Amino acid sequence: MLDGLKRWRAIAQGAWDYYWHPDLRDPWGGPFNNQSARKSLFLSLVERFRPRAIVETGAYRGSTTEFFAQTGLPVFSAELDLHAYGFSLMRLRHRGDVKIMNGDSRAVLRELLDDTMWADRGSVTFFYLDAHWGEDLPLAEEIDIIFSRCPDALVMVDDFAVPDDDGYGYDDYGAGKALDAEYIAPALQAHALSAFYPSTPSSEESGALRGCVVLAKAAEHGAKLSSLPLLRAAVKL
Repeated sequence: MLDGLKRWRAIAQGAWDYYWHPDLRDPWGGPFNNQSARKSLFLSLVERFRPRAIVETGAYRGSTTEFFAQTGLPVFSAELDLHAYGFSLMRLRHRGDVKIMNGDSRAVLRELLDDTMWADRGSVTFFYLDAHWGEDLPLAEEIDIIFSRCPDALVMVDDFAVPDDDGYGYDDYGAGKALDAEYIAPALQAHALSAFYPSTPSSEESGALRGCVVLAKAAEHGAKLSSLPLLRAAVKL
């Protein structure tokens, strides 16, 4: 663990870099990896489900976080890396509706969702999970924490393999740590979830061409998600 001075320096360096290195602000060209269809998908989910808040894990440099804030919804975002935390804090310093928290995504989710404000049924919360880089892969635990505490959740996972479309990239950290259908299969069973993927072919998407998956309890949101043109279930061969 970093001592107080080293921690402060890392955060301050991130804030400094936001000001003096504007080329670092959008490393993938903009929010959602600069993918226009992904942006449209997110906005269609917000329009259809009217979530009360957005919770993000993996703020990084705050590009997608800033896009979330433009909806006018409260945004809560976790970032473990101190430099990125300082960078995103400075980027979003004028947004009173955005709270950036430094810490492990699982600890932040537990702290947030154990608060009684999240206990109301019938109020959808949108979760965007993007804290899966490095040796530690918290995604499975994040999904379990969310659906154990927030059954009305709507979850989007970035960097996820899209079945039947190899043009979309995804994260693969080795045996048992590839972000694909096999990885989330236990969670789907444990929490009775449905999984939906972008219907836009990768050949028609822009930006970095990273895949995603949208998860929700089948009984809560399965029918609504099935009706959205920008989503599809996996093709069964």
